[in-house]
Amino acid sequence: MSIGHAIKVRRAIVKISQVKLAKAVGVNQSYISMIENDDQIPSTDLLQKISAALGCKPEDLTQWPQAA
Repeated sequence: MSIGHAIKVRRAIVKISQVKLAKAVGVNQSYISMIENDDQIPSTDLLQKISAALGCKPEDLTQWPQAA
């Protein structure tokens, strides 16, 4: 799972739109879309803001359990 996909999934879980997430972290909606579509990789600072807005830790968006 990519960071973008993890953000998209988490955003759906917490029921927040791209527009609201973008406003919460100080970027525009199109940039959130580019991140979710893996066209952009968020900076460490932006990833921290995104995770805070989504109510999770940055690691929750970047680390996934390995398949056994």
